[in-house]
Amino acid sequence: MRHWNILLHLTTEVKTMAEKKQRRVTESEKRRHRKAVKRNRFLAKLGIFALVVCLVVFGVNKFISSRYQTGEQIDNDIKTADDLKDKVVNVLVCGIDYERGRDLGMTDVIMYVTLDVEGNKVSAMQIPRDVYIGDDVKTGGTKKINGVYAHGDEENQIMNLVKAINDKLELKVDHYVTLDMDALVEMVNWIDWGFEMYVPCEIVLEDKATGNTKVLIKEPGWYTLTGEEVQLIVRNRNYGSADTQRAEVQRYFYASLIKNFTENLTVSDFIKVMNRFTQYLTTDMHWTKIASMAKFGFSVDFNDMTLIKPATHGYNVIYEGKTRELNIQHFVKEDLAETLNTYFRPYQDPVSADQLEIPGAPPKGEVTRDWGVVAASTTTIGALLAGAQQ
Repeated sequence: MRHWNILLHLTTEVKTMAEKKQRRVTESEKRRHRKAVKRNRFLAKLGIFALVVCLVVFGVNKFISSRYQTGEQIDNDIKTADDLKDKVVNVLVCGIDYERGRDLGMTDVIMYVTLDVEGNKVSAMQIPRDVYIGDDVKTGGTKKINGVYAHGDEENQIMNLVKAINDKLELKVDHYVTLDMDALVEMVNWIDWGFEMYVPCEIVLEDKATGNTKVLIKEPGWYTLTGEEVQLIVRNRNYGSADTQRAEVQRYFYASLIKNFTENLTVSDFIKVMNRFTQYLTTDMHWTKIASMAKFGFSVDFNDMTLIKPATHGYNVIYEGKTRELNIQHFVKEDLAETLNTYFRPYQDPVSADQLEIPGAPPKGEVTRDWGVVAASTTTIGALLAGAQQ
């Protein structure tokens, strides 16, 4: 309100000054009068310009802020320490899946992203949805991390996962972003120059109800895809190695998305993106913070954007007191500790494997199959794109 009062006072004062100068004057006064009129016109224009700027800034702020859902703020004890806030920002990014017949959404994609502002680097950890989070965390009985979002005690569901990540992995979380997975289709279809994606393997879709299969992608290569096709590819789990190959395919989607946007987006395009897709977004951040982070992301070299998937050990298990067999993975804790210390604690003291409360063994029950360890995998957006061009 104070800004508007200043502008109104300025405009009124300019008008009053101009009216006083309308009296008869001498020749010398006329010369001074003409100079004053020019100055007053300039001040009036300046006042109007300032008013327009305020209207635009406050109007865009109100418009964009009203388009996305602003969620609950994260507790300070979960956030990065004050003395490190200018150096690093940690963000939990989740894609939420609302399948038909399911009242509560589940996290189909979970990524923990560290923006190393001082080092001008970005590291993103792909957390498999089937990872065992522990018996003390509410998951709806699955014991998997992708059930935490919908089954915790928090009214703002993403806070269930924020707290679990902080408690189990000793990771700070400064902000969160959730995106409805349905937005993926519209986002890709919005790209009028055609969304090009490198697909690293054959994609065979399976209808769970009938068991029928359909080949969507026959061989590795670059393809111009629709939003519907991209969604099928990114969410497909019909592989021998299920989540492992799925994570690999998703990496190429992230690389392709970053390539498409950084090579083709202008400022006006960014505003269009904000306008069109903010209704699918929930975050604790103000839109100006999102824009600032996007600007930082655009400044980072592709070879300094690192994607990490820690080592996991997979099993088929029938939990105690249950009859249904479930596929579940647990992190290899020594590998996990090293990964977190290397990429996600750039300015913090290291945390040992013993200090991590995430389980390092399968849940209690009958292990019906041991799938073995899937080694850790680390790459960069630059390496993915370079490999795709060969």
